[in-house]
Amino acid sequence: MDQINNSLRRLVPWGIGRVDHRMLRVFCLFIALTGALTLSGCSTAVRKADSDFSVFYINKEETTVVEVPYDPVSVKVEDRIGECLKVLSSQPGDIELKPPIQDTKVKDFMYSDEGIINIDFDSGYYQADTIKEILRRAAVAKTLCQIDGVEGIRFSVEGSEIMDERLEPVGIMTADMFIYNEGNQINSYEKTTITLYFADESGTKLKKAAENVAYNSNIAMERIVLEQLIKGPLSTGRYYPTIPSNVSILSMTTKDYTCYVNLSNAFLTKAGNVTDETVLYSIVNSLTELANINKVQIMIDGETEISFGEHSYLNTPLERNLDIVL
Repeated sequence: MDQINNSLRRLVPWGIGRVDHRMLRVFCLFIALTGALTLSGCSTAVRKADSDFSVFYINKEETTVVEVPYDPVSVKVEDRIGECLKVLSSQPGDIELKPPIQDTKVKDFMYSDEGIINIDFDSGYYQADTIKEILRRAAVAKTLCQIDGVEGIRFSVEGSEIMDERLEPVGIMTADMFIYNEGNQINSYEKTTITLYFADESGTKLKKAAENVAYNSNIAMERIVLEQLIKGPLSTGRYYPTIPSNVSILSMTTKDYTCYVNLSNAFLTKAGNVTDETVLYSIVNSLTELANINKVQIMIDGETEISFGEHSYLNTPLERNLDIVL
């Protein structure tokens, strides 16, 4: 339990209160994104079609966030940010829901060329208890990160960035940071850094990337790693995806240091110009970063006697390959 408490501290702003065991049972707030988001710089268009746009509110019990369809009016990025912040500050039509921006006001916001929204709140921000404050950040991040060009949210109060109990900045929050276990049965929440291998620009080599994720500790870490790999890199320009985003994980098991990965046949359609070896070893190298995995056996729809591309076969487990890494 001490380890879980330590992992929560970065999410708890200084002055709100200490983490207790009750809080660990309510972190069902973080809902999975409905798909990987493509980050695309500072466009004035929106990422989602208006018919698919949603805002996120807090439920009456203050244990989760709830997605509600919303038809935005604004088109430009800055205008839509302002519109969404106003909506998130207003009571929704459903009385069972609460606005995430409550008991506090947005003093100002700034949208940077890097796609980061800096939102500054008044001192009322600290009136929320620990749980509600985290729900607030999740709801705001999930709503605003749907807007094309928005890559993350930085929160501040009276001009000072929110700090954790170790007096370190909480940092930029994105919707991609939150991983959800279907069924909403989250008993504990942790934050960690995982190592992933994505393609370089040529598609022939791999590049090592460290990415921060918040996750449900009930989910096996190998599944967390593979899900993030399928979502693709959080940073564009330096890293490129190796696996099509429509690939499904049918099953994953680890036994005797070998991870057995069963993927849907969408895996056979390569993403971009990546080579067969780049695709396979992005999975193998990422999973073998975990202490309990030395080899990876990849299956397609449960089959191992299958060829992948012209030269790669999936009938034997694969070991780590650092020769392909830049």
